[in-house]
Amino acid sequence: MRLASIDMGTNTIRLLIAEKKVNCSFQILYQESRIARIGEGFGLNNKINSEALERTKLILNDYSKIINNHIVDKTFIVATSAVREAENRDWFLKNLHDAGFDIDVIDAHKEASLTHLGIVHNLGPIIHNKIWVAFDLGGGSTEFMFSHGIDLKSSFSIPLGAVKLFEQFIKADPPSMQDLNAAADYFIEKLREKLHEKNFLKPEVIIGNAGTVTSLAAIDMGMETYSYKKTEGYLLKKDRIKNILNKLISLKSGDRLEHFKILEKGREDVITVGANVVLGILSFFQKDYLITTNGSLREGVLIDKFC
Repeated sequence: MRLASIDMGTNTIRLLIAEKKVNCSFQILYQESRIARIGEGFGLNNKINSEALERTKLILNDYSKIINNHIVDKTFIVATSAVREAENRDWFLKNLHDAGFDIDVIDAHKEASLTHLGIVHNLGPIIHNKIWVAFDLGGGSTEFMFSHGIDLKSSFSIPLGAVKLFEQFIKADPPSMQDLNAAADYFIEKLREKLHEKNFLKPEVIIGNAGTVTSLAAIDMGMETYSYKKTEGYLLKKDRIKNILNKLISLKSGDRLEHFKILEKGREDVITVGANVVLGILSFFQKDYLITTNGSLREGVLIDKFC
């Protein structure tokens, strides 16, 4: 059986095609990520604009052709933060339905549990018997998952991501450290408030996924073409992130695309905010590094269906 999953995030739309093997295992046949910026300007009125809708349609149409070429049995499309929060989400979903796409809008709890499945699938040996926390820093929200081994103990979502923070706090290109720190401090304060409501063990390991973290890992390795294999389980040190951030903010956003060939167009602006938030998370948990993974929601969707 071949299945495809599409994760429609606030900034990125990600495709995964896989074939089921023994039990719950699967072989990845194809994966791709494209920037749609569904949440563009979202902070102004909590609405998805028509330009974002057209970008989304274009990407989904392209993905449909790829899926058809792989002779997939069934496709599952899930939408997260921006779509579930949008005041005009019915308009957005109807337009996509009319274009041939049925979208499942999932809540934050479901998003975290499926993302956890994806992380466990990719990093099983690394997290075996470990107490760990994973964060999925998206464009519009960030999910935190607290686990012991393969067991998810608790999770929560903060309705803040790199795109939201960028639009709320960043006033110049390149951004000032004052504005970047204001964004990160605001995020960490919301994290601290959430953790006051939870009982959790101090993690032995911090795991990060999603575009900001894997992009930083790719930059750290000097990649010009993205490698899922090389960024999987990569140890990304705090000091290296600081060095990358300093270089990023020495350049205007357009120049970053020239200097860092690995950056996707559409991520060159928000990655500065994302990088500083990652530093804030590491400082909060008193860790000097994190482990990166590509395991995420789209993998979790397939595991949920295959099993």
